[in-house]
Amino acid sequence: MTIEMPEKTKPELDLQTATQAVDFVYSNLMDVSRIQVFYPVIVAYVFWGQVAPWIIVLWCVASCLIYVSRMLLTLQYRKRSVDEIQPWKWGNRFAATSLVSGVLWGSAAWLFYVPESQTALVLLYVLIVGTAAGAVMISCYWLQGYLFYAVPSVLLTALSLFYNGDRNENILGVMICLLLLMLVGVAFKSRDQAYTGIRLRFENLDLIDRLAEEKARAEDANRAKTQFLASANHDLRQPVHALSLLSYSLKEELVTDRGKTVYTQLSQTVSNLNNLLESLLDLSQLESGALKLDKTDISVLELAENLKSEFLSLCSRKGLAFKVESIDRYVHSDSTLLLRLLRNLLTNAVRYTDSGEVSLSFLPQGGNLEIQVRDTGIGIREEDQKNVFREFFQVGNVARNSDEGLGLGLSICRKIAVLLDLELAMSSTHGEGTLFTVTLPLSEPLVPQRNSTIECVDEIDLRGKHVLLVDDDLIGLAAMSQVLTSLGVDTTLAQSSSRAHELIGDIAHIDLIISDFRLSEEANGVDLINSLRKQPGLSCTPALIITGDTAPNVLDLISSTGIPILHKPVDIGELQRKLKLLIEDSTAEDHMRVPEHS
Repeated sequence: MTIEMPEKTKPELDLQTATQAVDFVYSNLMDVSRIQVFYPVIVAYVFWGQVAPWIIVLWCVASCLIYVSRMLLTLQYRKRSVDEIQPWKWGNRFAATSLVSGVLWGSAAWLFYVPESQTALVLLYVLIVGTAAGAVMISCYWLQGYLFYAVPSVLLTALSLFYNGDRNENILGVMICLLLLMLVGVAFKSRDQAYTGIRLRFENLDLIDRLAEEKARAEDANRAKTQFLASANHDLRQPVHALSLLSYSLKEELVTDRGKTVYTQLSQTVSNLNNLLESLLDLSQLESGALKLDKTDISVLELAENLKSEFLSLCSRKGLAFKVESIDRYVHSDSTLLLRLLRNLLTNAVRYTDSGEVSLSFLPQGGNLEIQVRDTGIGIREEDQKNVFREFFQVGNVARNSDEGLGLGLSICRKIAVLLDLELAMSSTHGEGTLFTVTLPLSEPLVPQRNSTIECVDEIDLRGKHVLLVDDDLIGLAAMSQVLTSLGVDTTLAQSSSRAHELIGDIAHIDLIISDFRLSEEANGVDLINSLRKQPGLSCTPALIITGDTAPNVLDLISSTGIPILHKPVDIGELQRKLKLLIEDSTAEDHMRVPEHS
């Protein structure tokens, strides 16, 4: 039996809403039918002996079959194909069983009308009306199913009372009709609320999907930005690296006052470019997750001393007092990243302070260390304080003066703090100064700490050392050769991996291999160094990678080999320190190596 749903009973039902409504009905229909199947049996028992047995049996069997058919219908619904989307078909089947059940229960009020058995009649009326009232919560999700039961069952019961009953029963019939109207009204309102809830749920799901899409789009854009920064860093670092090396080589050539002024200005420009690129490198590495934490026990005294020696002269040049207060304790963190964070905070403090002082304090607070960077600078307006950790935001640099940086320092600080699980806080008063506070746990070192000074390294002389230089950028190659030559180092130059292999046989001894990562002929510096170390006498030769790449996969590859790395543009002082450390370690290994005896 198929019952077409009237258009008026399809109140703007879309497919999703109809599917959810039918699913709710069938999710409860089995449990309800298991209970209701006993109702006809109870009625048959109560009226047995008062009504013809064949009428009772026929009505009871028919009513029970309706409930059994509902249970079978539920099982069929559960076994339907997951791809089947036909809510109206299943809703019509439920409505058909409701109509038959409503007619059977309504007819019971006529078939079992026994005036002498008022108690039995009251039970029958309670079952009919009570079932109609209770069915609202489930059947209202498919409203025609409810109406097909409630209207015939309750209306036929009221008609029986009007036709067969006395005055009091007629009044009861009127009350039952009023109750029917009330139940129908409640059913319509419940249906509307239920459908609103279903639609709201789907709207929320759609919103979540859209948010997920927007999040994925934003993450893609962020990844694209990171990749762009990595690529742009490499392309920009090549000429800046060469410019940095060439400007250093010009230092001894510019002996006039004007030449020295030009050199100072050129050095400052190169330094600004270097700082900007370093900020971009830090940002791209932090956002890409390429930075790997290397946590060690750090002496607070040494940390303070390093920062004091670095910023004391900087503050002096601006006429600022620089005060440092420290303690003899340790913290467990990544020393490179922690230093970078504090350098950025101190650089920011010095940049925005024209008079007064900058202070760096290491204060114990219970089990934590509170690092305070305080200045007496311009301060930050209250409306700007929420933006200071945003990328490219700067206070008091509307003209975007390159000497003032890009506005990435504090953004990088926040990202480092998150990576190191540190607490970074700020308070500021406009016109009076700013206080940044970094909080991290104090720790006790597990092993005695090695002196981290590099005084012994400075005693090593680079003069007479022979370095193999490999770079496909001819200008950068020549500039690096000039710098090393000024330090007393002999160099052999190769523009490709194959050329390096050709030259290796003509070199009596190599103390160090310096190679760019990206080389021509689809080779890279790591592969070149590994292949050169397979040559006789070069297995333990120290090597250094110099690159402008910041891509995470490149950095991970280099890091996995253990080969030291410097990023372009290279700071000359850092280059000297790195070369001396590598040669010192190599010399120490040579002394420890035991000669083999035949």
